[in-house]
Amino acid sequence: MDIAVVVNLSARKGSHAFAARARKTLPRSRVVATSSLDELHRFVEETARGAPPKLVLSGGGDGTAIALLDALRAREVAFPAFGLLPLGTGNGWAISTKAPRPRAALEQVASMVEQGLAHPPTSDYWLVEVEGRLTPFAGTGWDAELLHDYKLQRAAFPKRLAWLAEGFTGYMASIFGRTIPRNLRRKDRPQVRLVNLGAPALRVDAEGHVAPVPGGEPGAVLYEGPYGVAGAGTTTDLGFGFKGLHLARTLPGRMHVRVYAATAAQATLHLPKLWRGFHPLPDSHDFLLTRCRMDFDREVPVEVGGDVVGLRSSVEYRLSEQVVPVVDWARADRSFSLDRC
Repeated sequence: MDIAVVVNLSARKGSHAFAARARKTLPRSRVVATSSLDELHRFVEETARGAPPKLVLSGGGDGTAIALLDALRAREVAFPAFGLLPLGTGNGWAISTKAPRPRAALEQVASMVEQGLAHPPTSDYWLVEVEGRLTPFAGTGWDAELLHDYKLQRAAFPKRLAWLAEGFTGYMASIFGRTIPRNLRRKDRPQVRLVNLGAPALRVDAEGHVAPVPGGEPGAVLYEGPYGVAGAGTTTDLGFGFKGLHLARTLPGRMHVRVYAATAAQATLHLPKLWRGFHPLPDSHDFLLTRCRMDFDREVPVEVGGDVVGLRSSVEYRLSEQVVPVVDWARADRSFSLDRC
């Protein structure tokens, strides 16, 4: 199996030490440690000139995976099997694929090689396209604000204490110390208008059955009013196990579009259910769509794959035509366990 491992040295847990471990565990693979987009693009350019690997392991966070896929698509390289190594902060997409700890993932791939597998077990992932970028999730509202607050909090801590403001603890401190208090004080809530631009809208009822949305044809306004979070995605997790798009894998060829209209106070009371992806939830407007547009009554911060890209008054989400074969770590783990017996 021809394998390439890309390690983002700028990711929270990315390091030369991990790259060295990858070389030791997978001695016949190509391991590239990158610290900039230019270096990542050089790797993709070299890949485009030769025979592409059968498997690419993306070592970083959601942003690393997105940058890699965008670069491959720009050079018209067919997507190889794509394995996510959770070396970032939130690792939403990796968690959604049941990715194990990075070292365990390397060992599982090594086991596949020893077994002589030509291809790893994979599951198809459709992605969302936003402003020409591929992403497993994107949106605006409290999630985008939280990302901004998290970065501000990290920057405010002295370097020797930076670890206190990072990871899950840092996110919780940002939520309860900055994002929620600010929204509790806010009286003028932002408004959104959700317009269906694709196939007739579908929904999931309380029993988990998929059904058409009455009046959900192309051009229909599916929701109009206040919101706390408004976004779309094809992966259930947004980071740290938060299942913010719990319906994303319900139906192939559809993305979960969600407008959560509860106030900050109501959301705080429902936080455990929100975190677990409880359905149905009061004030949550959930749709399975192929393409849509969200228009806002003001400019709002928008995040794409965990990175805030700027202020927008309108955002269009569409399901990408390209499908990514992503390593099914659960199936790989079963094979790995049997191999060790």
